[in-house]
Amino acid sequence: MSIPDILALDFDGVCCDGLREYFEASRRAYGRAWPREPVPGEDGFPAFSALRPVILSGWEMPVLLRAIAAGRSHAEILGGWEGVRDEITAAGPLPAGELISRLGHALDEVRCEWIAADRESWLALHVPYCTIAKLSRLVAEPRRTVLVTTKEGEFARLILDHWGVRLADVQGKETGAHKCENLRALIAEYTAARGRRPRLWFVEDRLETLAHVTTHADLEDVGLFLAAWGYNRPETRAALRADGRVRLLELDQFRRGLTAWL
Repeated sequence: MSIPDILALDFDGVCCDGLREYFEASRRAYGRAWPREPVPGEDGFPAFSALRPVILSGWEMPVLLRAIAAGRSHAEILGGWEGVRDEITAAGPLPAGELISRLGHALDEVRCEWIAADRESWLALHVPYCTIAKLSRLVAEPRRTVLVTTKEGEFARLILDHWGVRLADVQGKETGAHKCENLRALIAEYTAARGRRPRLWFVEDRLETLAHVTTHADLEDVGLFLAAWGYNRPETRAALRADGRVRLLELDQFRRGLTAWL
């Protein structure tokens, strides 16, 4: 594999550790979804942190807090999160579909309100996994480095601007596209502009997302890397070692730059 023309990076769990912010935003959203219930306290953070890898979509984070508050065991949540999640959302107080929508909107609302009231405290809870200097050097190595994230693009841009890190583009949740579609669009744009297909690498901390990319023949030349430091479990990383398509990327390699990934 040669150094890529385009580097596509996930944000949360790859560039940014935002666990403290997720926890606090989830607590605030929890109060809007279950207004008659006490909001979980700060003592729930260790469990939330340990169980964060089960989360597939942002709206699930307050549901995870509710599972923890209800005394659901770590083993139960890790082994059957979808069932636990669906049981909790089915219990109300709104019909499941409405509750899920409310949770998603509530998370965006509390973040917007938090940023408007105290932007600095919100920004302070987002910590880069690299020094800013190393991250800036890394994203400058390819022709283009693009953020491909399920986070709202405006939130990611605020954090990157605060860090002083410049990327070619930020493709956030508002694009409404699966990450495979983001990758296809990057390839098509580059091919149209330069007359050849680009070398593209994609770094993500969810193996499910990377595995989905491998099912598409038109993306078979995309280099795929699982961020070992991200929101995934040791069992996931161990199982990956036998898979030649998706490479396990350690944080030290990430920090040292693209030539260290080969």
